[in-house]
Amino acid sequence: MSQTENKKGFKGTGRMNVDTAKDWIHTFFFGGADVIIDYYADDFVFEDLTYFQTIDNKEDLYRAFVQFSNPQAAEGTSGTHDFDIIRYDGGLAGEHRAVMQPKPDRWTQDEWDQWTAEASLGDHRNDYDEWANITWIWRATHTDDEFCGLTGMKGKTTYVRGQTFHLYKNRQIVREYTQWNFREVAVQVGAYPMPEKFWLAK
Repeated sequence: MSQTENKKGFKGTGRMNVDTAKDWIHTFFFGGADVIIDYYADDFVFEDLTYFQTIDNKEDLYRAFVQFSNPQAAEGTSGTHDFDIIRYDGGLAGEHRAVMQPKPDRWTQDEWDQWTAEASLGDHRNDYDEWANITWIWRATHTDDEFCGLTGMKGKTTYVRGQTFHLYKNRQIVREYTQWNFREVAVQVGAYPMPEKFWLAK
């Protein structure tokens, strides 16, 4: 990455913007896991809702990210992965603190604790100054036979769209929510049927 490009990214100055997002996604799979983890603050929470991953330390984050690193011949990777940004929305954060909500009476305490634990993680350190919602596309050519419980994946190429929501503090990620459409992958390999678009007029 050139010095000009780097000034637009996480190591630059000024407002976070689409160039920051491009830097993040480029570094994610070209820069390597050992580089991208430094884009996250020491005190952070990462959630990938599709993978059921909730991570708040860089050792686990490294192990989660290394499988997507290029070059794909490297040990520990799971295929050829291309991530590219489709859309960027973001800006200054206003009051910049999450507002955690109490349990409604219609939930038991056990239910509430089980299904809100990940979202509540780090609620004491949610201060942030900017935000971004990044929509991306992911193309994967799989080198492993198994992917997310699907088998027979080796050699297949799949496509999926996803979104990552970032909260930033001092140009580092303090909170990340990532979600992508696993069913889209399953449909492509014949594991799930295409959902019926029941809302469309016949």
